[in-house]
Amino acid sequence: MVVRFGIVGFGWVARDYMLPALRKHPSAELVAVVSIREEDFNGLPPEIGTYTTVQAMLGAGPLDAVYVASPNHLHAEHVAACAAAGVDILCEKPLAHTYAAAAELVRTVRAADSYFATAFDQRHHPAHRLMQSWVASGRLGTITQARLDYACWLPAGWSANNWRIDRKRAGGGAIIDLAPHGLDLLELLVGQPIEQLQLYQQRVVQDYEVDDGGVLIAKFGGGALGVHSVGYNRPETLPRRRLELIGTRGMLLAENTMGQDPGGRLTFLAADPGAAPQEVSFDQTTSPFYLQLDAFLRDRRGGVNLVRTLDDDIRLAKLLDDALAANPL
Repeated sequence: MVVRFGIVGFGWVARDYMLPALRKHPSAELVAVVSIREEDFNGLPPEIGTYTTVQAMLGAGPLDAVYVASPNHLHAEHVAACAAAGVDILCEKPLAHTYAAAAELVRTVRAADSYFATAFDQRHHPAHRLMQSWVASGRLGTITQARLDYACWLPAGWSANNWRIDRKRAGGGAIIDLAPHGLDLLELLVGQPIEQLQLYQQRVVQDYEVDDGGVLIAKFGGGALGVHSVGYNRPETLPRRRLELIGTRGMLLAENTMGQDPGGRLTFLAADPGAAPQEVSFDQTTSPFYLQLDAFLRDRRGGVNLVRTLDDDIRLAKLLDDALAANPL
């Protein structure tokens, strides 16, 4: 059975990454796109319905699932409309621009007859899936620490009316945008929930009201520790995507695996005396967005769960909200 999909919010992530995944997947068909900018519809085939409101899309014809990629402050509204229509929902992170809106979104979804998942695509990158399997097999021993660096360069003039640096629409800056991906991924790889989270915000380079970077420190339920740095203030000519997972039997280093594209490099260093670094091969071509879509389609049919639960999502949202409140900019 082919699942009829709509996309709500047709920015660059939806257009450049989810659209190709939907076109490639044999069990998915894109039938509708919603955007407030009609120029976003340029290049779409005529059989795809184009709408400027979610209500118009939902009233136009049969729809099985939606990918919500609108600005953060619109997530709760758009999810509520789709849930009321009985449509399954894959929603971009964070759940919403505030914790209160995220909690309301969760209540709405739980009261509806719709399947919901948050779009944490990084847990589906082939390198990260392989790292998770190594931890599960015990190959790294006891995980003690993890370090994750995820940054980019995002000046205020990067694009016109950029909602990602507007507190009212995004809820924050680099931390609220990038850290949810990293925290989800760290929980997946370490194999333990985060129980304590502290952070420091900064605004030292970019000229906007929200943070342009931050450092987060996590303590996991089993005692492991994690450090996660994020930034909109890192020149893209510098290294900016690095992940280290350290255990008692060895460590894995992933370089340039964070982000929407496949590829990157994975290296293993055994704890044995004199051990030389070993390059680890993994699937270099399959998009994490395609694998995320595949997992969503499987999970909505009651298959093996590869995405977070709502309990996981709201717990992590509360941890991040509390940490931000405890150390304001």
